[in-house]
Amino acid sequence: MLAGQGTAAKELFEEVGPLDAFFACLGGGGLLSGSALATRALSPQTKLYGVEPAAGNDGQQSFRSGSIVHIDTPTTIADGAQTQYLGHITFAIIRRDVDDILTVTDEQLVDAMRSFLPSA
Repeated sequence: MLAGQGTAAKELFEEVGPLDAFFACLGGGGLLSGSALATRALSPQTKLYGVEPAAGNDGQQSFRSGSIVHIDTPTTIADGAQTQYLGHITFAIIRRDVDDILTVTDEQLVDAMRSFLPSA
């Protein structure tokens, strides 16, 4: 799963070249850990960040504590991030290759989605 998810980052680096920073959504850890593998192989100097809803920051808590933290299912509009904990394989890669995990509020997610909508 995570290898397949890493193709998104691989294709981005093949298209645009090295980046200063790369931000990947974080739920169960597949997209972020796959992106981390691709980023470290193709653009090792790129800063890599996971981003998850503040209401469900199990990844951030796990990353900062050094062990997997379990939480209740979070209430957030980011349904793909309504996870309770990271997997052991993905967590090991995230700890090794990710620079930090950031959080955003649901309001910030809505604002970001609006920025991608065409103006009427």
